[in-house]
Amino acid sequence: MAFIKQSSDFIENSKTEIDNIFINDYLPYAQSDFVKVYVYCLYLSSNGESPDNDLGKICKILNMAEIDVMNALKYWENEGLLHLYGDPCQVMLYPLKNAISQSHKWSKSKYEDFNLMIQDIKSGAMILPNEYSAYYEVMEEYHIETAAFLLIAKFCVSQKGESVGYKYITTVAKNWAQEGAHTEEEVSKKIEEFEQSLDKVSEVIKALKSKRKATFEDRQFYKKWTEELGFEHGVILYVAKNIKVSPTIYRLDAKLLNYFELKLYSIKEIDSFENERENIMKLAKSITKAIGVYYDNLDPVITNYVQPWLAKGYDEQTLLVIANNCFKNSIRTLEGVNSAINKFYAHGIVTLDSLNQQIENSIKTDSTIKEVLTECGLMRNVTSWDRDFYRTWTYSWGLSHEIIMFGASLAKDKTQPMQYLNKVLSEWKESGVDSVDKAKEQTNKLTTKTASSSKSKSTIAIRHREYTKEELDGVFNNIDNFI
Repeated sequence: MAFIKQSSDFIENSKTEIDNIFINDYLPYAQSDFVKVYVYCLYLSSNGESPDNDLGKICKILNMAEIDVMNALKYWENEGLLHLYGDPCQVMLYPLKNAISQSHKWSKSKYEDFNLMIQDIKSGAMILPNEYSAYYEVMEEYHIETAAFLLIAKFCVSQKGESVGYKYITTVAKNWAQEGAHTEEEVSKKIEEFEQSLDKVSEVIKALKSKRKATFEDRQFYKKWTEELGFEHGVILYVAKNIKVSPTIYRLDAKLLNYFELKLYSIKEIDSFENERENIMKLAKSITKAIGVYYDNLDPVITNYVQPWLAKGYDEQTLLVIANNCFKNSIRTLEGVNSAINKFYAHGIVTLDSLNQQIENSIKTDSTIKEVLTECGLMRNVTSWDRDFYRTWTYSWGLSHEIIMFGASLAKDKTQPMQYLNKVLSEWKESGVDSVDKAKEQTNKLTTKTASSSKSKSTIAIRHREYTKEELDGVFNNIDNFI
């Protein structure tokens, strides 16, 4: 089931390009990750059958945690651009011109004084009815005092000028309300916190080679980096100074998020990673080429696959050998390679020597199994089923290769030799056969018994006890105890 879907209305009205309504009225006021999620949803909506149209894949491709993606989707639902429904959750996109509005009629007397004061604060632009409604909705929904909201508006005007958009003001109000600022006193403390951190945030802006003033968004980013991600100020400055291409606040945020995902918190760790980054990038490109896939952006490949593999102790040569062998075995996705590596790692196979030894052992085992197939009269290649059978006969049942070969010789002329061999070996296992001589003895007894029973078959009544469901459940649910 596709995670992202289109309403029929969306299909009729959608465009390939991003609508200017979104760029003008939504993009400037949303967090960068929220914008990233929405734009990727638009991309996926044009191809609902894409294998990437899945919440888990979206998180991996965008390099975001599931809770962050869901928060972004809930944000856009509140903005009326999409609808979340179903279990598991699905997304229905709406055309921007029909975005759902939750407008209310407000008492003129309740907000009469507020209207005059907010217009005075924004004297450089005429406030329209929809803007007033937006302010009322935020104050009502988030329980913000009018005096507190007016203080927020003044703060935003000091940041952006009198022509500041109302969505910017409501965004600041929502963020601070979610952090517990609902009264004039609480908002004053938020502004004080902003001003106290302004010097440090301004240092970061300067490190990004920008001469602009630090804004509310910059402060929110800085708070996220220090309080949520746990980076020290010196590390943030170091990363900012070393961004050579597109040194923006958004680029810095993406860098720090990437380091956070890789668990790189100190300058030393980050410096070491960046020095090796070119080699890691080449390795990622070689691995994807080896399995026949192509990525425009290799950063998610490095973060989600290559770096964790290297952290497990695998080197470049071993990873390329595994990738090439995966391709030969029709495993042609990074997730498939990851699954193979996890299995190797679970068995302590990390170095190229240990991998080669495992391959040699596998070849040797296949050669041994091939002897059994030939003895059975089967002239075909060894399959995974054959390997499972042989592993059961030897490791689980404790039968020697010689006993298995003798059983194969008895199965040679049968219609279904492998089926017959499984049955014979099972009987020997139950009888405690541990040598070829005992197997021959057991076979002779069985032959004599069969011949005798065939003579009196017509006179012997077959007796079978009827078992209860509970008795049968006891056997099948505890089958491991009998192996």
